[in-house]
Amino acid sequence: MHDQSILDPNSYLSKIELPRAMGEDFSRPVFLSPLTCGLFGISEDEIEDYQSLDSLFVKNRFNTFFFKAAGDSMEPTIYQGQILVVDRSKTHFHGKVCAIAYEDKIICKRVFIRSHSLVLSSDNKKYRDIVLENSDSVKFWGVVVAIAGFVE
Repeated sequence: MHDQSILDPNSYLSKIELPRAMGEDFSRPVFLSPLTCGLFGISEDEIEDYQSLDSLFVKNRFNTFFFKAAGDSMEPTIYQGQILVVDRSKTHFHGKVCAIAYEDKIICKRVFIRSHSLVLSSDNKKYRDIVLENSDSVKFWGVVVAIAGFVE
């Protein structure tokens, strides 16, 4: 079976104090109509509701952190420079994209639990899987629950 400590998101790095966003929650309008890429505009009559990105993506503000993606190992799911929203309160991570503490670094990989091993997989097929028979060298840190980025 696998090491039980990797299932506990608080078993590793729990002593690190990372900055937390303090302040107001900023809600933005959500429009009823789809965003067409033509010449027609939208009006305030079409506002359905207001949506805060914080309330949409941050379910537990004391366990949610933001990381900037580096590298291409998770393409086409995650691209360089995108912001990853990581929730440390999530404990189900089989098949999920996760932040993992591995070899003194926090890395982003898709996690698979096998009968006698843990597999850290890149979505970019030019990278090989990391198969760990002894899970002492890896600790679960959190699940990537959302991705944000700029359009160029």
